[in-house]
Amino acid sequence: MDFNEDYKIFFPEKKIFLSRNHNWAFAAWEIGRLRNYINPGSSLIHIDSHLDYCEPYVEAPKIETEIQAIEYAEKLGIAEFIIPAQKNGTIQTVYMISDDTVHVDKNEKFKQAYTLNHYEHIHRERWIDEIDTKSSSIILDLDLDYFNKNYLDWDFNPVLLTDEQIKQQLEYFKNSMWEWDMITVALSPEFCGGIESCKHLFKLFLEVFDLDLNDAVEW
Repeated sequence: MDFNEDYKIFFPEKKIFLSRNHNWAFAAWEIGRLRNYINPGSSLIHIDSHLDYCEPYVEAPKIETEIQAIEYAEKLGIAEFIIPAQKNGTIQTVYMISDDTVHVDKNEKFKQAYTLNHYEHIHRERWIDEIDTKSSSIILDLDLDYFNKNYLDWDFNPVLLTDEQIKQQLEYFKNSMWEWDMITVALSPEFCGGIESCKHLFKLFLEVFDLDLNDAVEW
């Protein structure tokens, strides 16, 4: 399995969008809004080694079609997809679980827990109280590089959690965290430590989320 730059698949029954690069998540969320999978002003749970909270170089137009969403996402860098979705109103508040140390000014639309334990023990109840699930859709946005703990090397020398740890965390994301209205997943092979480690993480994700690639369609 080779993940080319435009690799994007979708599991319609479970509303799960996967892509090689994370900028495509912008398009997925806009498509989700256009298809009524999610409401405008959704809450985003972003689980990633990186905050990905950079201003885009190209301002987002008002997205009215799926083609327009894809065309704009193609222009984005891999860390530029969240802020334009907030500016468009598709995403309201982003809740990060990431130990990225890049400085971002905390505000009412940006919240961060540094680890899953930090989320569980400090932020979980607060975030639950903040999100009105009756009016706000909830999106899981996962980057598989979250499971690679080598932040120094790019595209080689992965330091992955054990399979048991990875599957436990994936099970938690799937069954115990929230009721997700849609899910976006970035494969990010270079940040996973290379293509082989990415394939391994992808296999574990498919296993835990009960996904069969034969059921996937390109998007």
